[in-house]
Amino acid sequence: MHFSVKNNKHLYLNYTLTFTLVAFFVYGTYFVTGHSLIWYIDGANQHLPLLADFRESVLAFLHHPSFDTWSFHLGVGSDKFQILSYYLLGDVFAYISLLFPASKIILAYEIAIILRLYCAGLAFCWCANHFNFKKVSIICGSLVYLFNAFLLYSNISQPLFSLPFIIFPILIVNLERVIQGFSAWPLMLTFTWMLINNFYFAYILGLGAVIYLILRLIWKQNVTPKRLQLFAKLAWATILALLNAAILLIPEIIAVHDSTRAGSKFANGLTLYPLYYYLNLPGQLINGGNRDFYFWSALGFASIAFFGIIYTLMHLKKYPIINSSFILGFIMLLIPACAAFFNGFMSPSNRWTLMLCLPISLSCAILVENLDVLSSKTIKVFVIACGIYLTYIAVDYLFQNNEKLFVPVVFLLISLIVIILLYRFHPANNRKIMFITILLNVIFNAIYFEAPYDGGYASEMLPQGSYNKITKAEFGNLTNNLDNDNSYRTSTISQNQVLGNDYRYLNCWNPKVNDISSYYSIQNKYLGKFANSMQNIQFEANYPLRQFNDRSIINNFLGVKYLFVQSNQPNAKKIPGNYFVDAADRQNTYTNKQILRYTTENAFPLVYFQDQVFTSKSYSKLSPTEKERALADGVLVNEKTNLPKASVKNQIFSIPYKIISSNGNIINPNKLQQLDPNESYQIVIDKKNLNATQKAALKNCELHLEFENINYTPLSLMQQVNLQQSNSDHQLSNGFLNKDAAVNTYKFWRKNILNGTPNSGFTIQTTTNLGTESIKQPKPYILSFFKTVKNGTINLGYFENQIPSSIKLNLKELGNYSFKLNVVAEPLNQKYEQQVRKIQQNKLKNATYTNSGFKGTINVSHDGILTSSIPYSSGWSATVDGHSVKVLRTNQAFLGIKLKAGSHKIIFKYQTPGLLLGIIISSLGLCISMICFIIRQIRLNK
Repeated sequence: MHFSVKNNKHLYLNYTLTFTLVAFFVYGTYFVTGHSLIWYIDGANQHLPLLADFRESVLAFLHHPSFDTWSFHLGVGSDKFQILSYYLLGDVFAYISLLFPASKIILAYEIAIILRLYCAGLAFCWCANHFNFKKVSIICGSLVYLFNAFLLYSNISQPLFSLPFIIFPILIVNLERVIQGFSAWPLMLTFTWMLINNFYFAYILGLGAVIYLILRLIWKQNVTPKRLQLFAKLAWATILALLNAAILLIPEIIAVHDSTRAGSKFANGLTLYPLYYYLNLPGQLINGGNRDFYFWSALGFASIAFFGIIYTLMHLKKYPIINSSFILGFIMLLIPACAAFFNGFMSPSNRWTLMLCLPISLSCAILVENLDVLSSKTIKVFVIACGIYLTYIAVDYLFQNNEKLFVPVVFLLISLIVIILLYRFHPANNRKIMFITILLNVIFNAIYFEAPYDGGYASEMLPQGSYNKITKAEFGNLTNNLDNDNSYRTSTISQNQVLGNDYRYLNCWNPKVNDISSYYSIQNKYLGKFANSMQNIQFEANYPLRQFNDRSIINNFLGVKYLFVQSNQPNAKKIPGNYFVDAADRQNTYTNKQILRYTTENAFPLVYFQDQVFTSKSYSKLSPTEKERALADGVLVNEKTNLPKASVKNQIFSIPYKIISSNGNIINPNKLQQLDPNESYQIVIDKKNLNATQKAALKNCELHLEFENINYTPLSLMQQVNLQQSNSDHQLSNGFLNKDAAVNTYKFWRKNILNGTPNSGFTIQTTTNLGTESIKQPKPYILSFFKTVKNGTINLGYFENQIPSSIKLNLKELGNYSFKLNVVAEPLNQKYEQQVRKIQQNKLKNATYTNSGFKGTINVSHDGILTSSIPYSSGWSATVDGHSVKVLRTNQAFLGIKLKAGSHKIIFKYQTPGLLLGIIISSLGLCISMICFIIRQIRLNK
């Protein structure tokens, strides 16, 4: 294809008018149905609140420049700069919020969403205008580029996902300009923007640019570049961009490296995708109403894309780069390892498909451009290909019943008919007719995608005006009399914080409290290690603590002074030990719904002194419950000390038990076959073998189930089908008509294939009168939340009088299980109370906690460790009486220092790791850029 700028008069005006028309339906569908553009998960919990915080932080910086980057308000404490850098600091559209008052932040958020999509279309038009396309062909391509399933979903759910659609076309054009011998300055600036915008997408787009460069050099189309000169320019642009972007890039790389996502299992352990993925993939090409996104293979283009791809593939030599990208993309979609490679060597997430949108949209522009010259052979190929494609979709529909393909299939046939008619009659305005067809297609796709009446995407948006209501109603009026000086924390109860329509708080933005829950893509890896060491069953890579399964001592250790509990929600009775109600706020008179505030006198101070230690060797031998109990006995340090050794001996004890199935059989957990979906189990407590001291300790204790060495082997697909068929044949109560073997066989095959059978996912569920808890191994298609589960400790709750005599146990998936189970009682007795009082007496006095760190005084009678529940990071430094000391990592994840006996003034200061280095390097990069620019201008003038 010829690559040069064409003067298309009024191109951008016509695009703007077209975008406005389609946007009226795309965004109007939400507003007309009473919804906002705030997705109830990430939008409400991350993007909108972070935008409000970003606006406030930037304005504060402009008034009083400083680099105080720590926040005690982000979970148990986190680096605000790193989080804002990942989400917003490099997003030029975020700065629109500075033009709005704080009361209009929702309006700013929604306007920015629309502007991002509009600018993505502008970028495509600018890119396509470098080819020999007519104006209407470009606008047709822009409709395909913008209004696909990927952007219809992510433009609102994850606004930062829209930005690569703006950057990538600009990146390709400027890379091509360098290949053709033009200046590398535009490419350098694009690289800089790409790197500043977001490290994750910079990685994906960078790989895309490399692939384009390789294909371009292989095919040598139009221009044969001078290799040495080309690579010199590319190296100059890349290095200078890295230097300029260092101020955000270096801290972000360090944050990602030190996050819980580092070291994830490659491709979730998959060699191939499940069968249902391959069955579903062809239909996803035109499925604009699709929101399933199996492994994030988000395509869903206007139906014309099918013919655009076929047309360019018919002209392999004329469009070699576009066709190469189609073939390469198709191969990559089949292999999980490719997805994992583009996803930072983590889960097999095909978000890289955002880059396929450009060649597919260009192929549609090519088809529209060549409507005048279509041959009879082309029409025959279109008809045959469409027939084969529709036959496959029809057969697949009989298997999957995917009604979302209805509108795409209708427009596939309409597009084919329009192409045939245009070929037959050759009207003068043929491109405009095709434009109208594509326009109607994307409008219907959008409405079908969003309309809430059949579970459309709008049903996942918050109703208009509800965001402000729920932020005010988060804890009712129970925080009005609280004065947050950052010296304590709060929490809720597991699975309890629901505010209707499945909306739940994942981050807390109430300025009066610091909640331990934190939900971001960047999380401190040491918190992850702490959570996994304690076998926190709620751990997720971007949500490491949550409510920590309501475990009493960990809540105390984390300084949780208040719990907010909804009285009519799950686990409302599962309150940690020694928390009592001190306030209530009725939310709904008709349902008697209340929010209860619990408080305790056992919360640890955030910073305190311990005089006994656990060594790494002794600590590694402790069980998860013993490690939890150890938090009150001493402190884990990884360095050698001469301090007394702590012990948890005789502070918890195991309880004998038996597992009995609902069939009356005693079960061996080391060899458990779950072959009947209706079979359940009871863990029966055997109190006969306990001594008198242990029986007495069963009061005022927390009961844990420690699962170790969990292994699950699913039944094969054939075994599942045969077993289900056998169970069906023996269910005589369903009548003899249920014995139609052919129908049942089809039904069971279909169900198991669509469920991805066999897979490694399982659920171990336990239930008592206090609530239900589960250990879950996510299925491989769970991407950001995938983890490998081999153990877990379930907190059944705090029992003031007597522990239950039995616990319900359910295994949700058929297959073979083996695990080691230990039932453990953790008394919260007088000895524990004494340890807590000692810790509270040894707290850091006169403590103040700010965004730059914390300070205070302490007087200790002997040597020991000043420890805390403030997360460790390499950005912390400390002084004792004005002298620098080494910062230790204590209890696996938290700050600490060694202290000698005496009175001391303690100061901890925080600075974002890599920020100072980034500032220096970026300053250097800007100076080099200025020098290079001046030299360039001098040469041009000569």
